[in-house]
Amino acid sequence: MRSKYWGGNIVVNYLRNIFSFIVGKHSLVTTNLEHASELTLQAVQLGAQLILFPEFMSLGYRLTTEVWDSAEPFHGPTTTWLCATARKHNIYIGSSFLEAKGGHFLNTFALAEPSGKIVGSVSKRHPSMWEAYFFKGSSGPQFIETEIGRIGVGICFDNHNYDVASEIASNHIDLMLMPHSYCTPTIPTRTISEEDIERLNDLPDRVAHIYNEWFGVPVVMCNKSGSWNSTCTEYHIWNSSGYSFSGRSIIIDADGTTCEELSGEEAIGVAEIKIDPDLKKVSEIPKYSRYVYPGPFGREILRLLEWRGGLYYNSSKVRIQKTTSEFT
Repeated sequence: MRSKYWGGNIVVNYLRNIFSFIVGKHSLVTTNLEHASELTLQAVQLGAQLILFPEFMSLGYRLTTEVWDSAEPFHGPTTTWLCATARKHNIYIGSSFLEAKGGHFLNTFALAEPSGKIVGSVSKRHPSMWEAYFFKGSSGPQFIETEIGRIGVGICFDNHNYDVASEIASNHIDLMLMPHSYCTPTIPTRTISEEDIERLNDLPDRVAHIYNEWFGVPVVMCNKSGSWNSTCTEYHIWNSSGYSFSGRSIIIDADGTTCEELSGEEAIGVAEIKIDPDLKKVSEIPKYSRYVYPGPFGREILRLLEWRGGLYYNSSKVRIQKTTSEFT
């Protein structure tokens, strides 16, 4: 179904929020949602009709078992807030949250429409690196049908994967949303150079441009900003000290024009984009191992970390206890 907006313009906003640690059940979820309400009001006053928040906007990004304390059922605080905010401001608005479902934790993006209803959701398919210790990947449609068109959704690392990109390509989307919690090292080491850091910082922007070139549709990439300091696993095999969320959120129009681009600080960006079927393209997605772009062989080692994370997640007695005692 296509609405009166089809073939016309829509004002899109993306927001980024400073990362905050989780200290207790829903304690910072409430705080982050209150802050998001303030930013949403500012965006609406600037004319935003569709607002995209980053991945895990409501709970932050602390990758320890504490993250499970901020999990929610699907109809929990985050989706309730999305629905109320969409209805109040007559907008589309979306973000992802940690969903408790069927004895597991999922990274779920939900989009609310102006009527105040959730029009659709997409779960993250590929937990990246340390994420595999704390939530399960879930396959499903990578798009949401709305009155303004078919909206593709890729949560952070999913956008970099061949299978997700191929799924999106086969469904001929009209608009692409990319919520991220993308963090990178800030200090060069013996194994990471300044050039490596800059290349990593540019990756979300690069992938957003790649999708725009493939599909000929507007792309909105929204990333967190601020420092990230989190012990990542029970085994302390890695510590994120010296990492930060790179920000650099971007809005690209269907014709490839960069309409708005932010730096590494929290900010609001608003741009008018055009949803135009005449600009849409059909492309064959390139495949480089599991990725959609070439890169160093060393990135394949991440699969080992994710495999180990999956073993930890599946066998975790704490995870099993929390999913069975609090959400059943």
